[in-house]
Amino acid sequence: MKAWTLFLTILLSGSALSAMAADWAWLLSVPHAISGEQVYKVRIVEIDGEAQKELLRYPVSPGEHNVKVRMMLQVEWEPDLAEAPRGPGVKELTLEVTAGKTYQLAARFDPDAPIEAQLDRSYWEPFVYRVD
Repeated sequence: MKAWTLFLTILLSGSALSAMAADWAWLLSVPHAISGEQVYKVRIVEIDGEAQKELLRYPVSPGEHNVKVRMMLQVEWEPDLAEAPRGPGVKELTLEVTAGKTYQLAARFDPDAPIEAQLDRSYWEPFVYRVD
């Protein structure tokens, strides 16, 4: 009898977690850089003004969110920028998210940007790479 009660408790709690997950949207970085497209991973550093610990994915409520990200450069692809004293910096992206969707964020890098673009960091922009 105890085993049956434990089984039902686990089953119901799993269903509750699935129902709660459907109430949220999820933010995450692309899983890896895509060199042919000049697309890089990002690190989500802030959501709606709150600093974030490094996680695989971040739950957010449906609606508009301001997300600050830092481009994660691949040193072997762009050694000059990765080691530059001014680095890529942090940029903000405003998103409208829907419950039950996952938003993969990324950074698009412009390899043909002029040298001045390194000073004002306009050589990259955050964007939504994919929505699942």
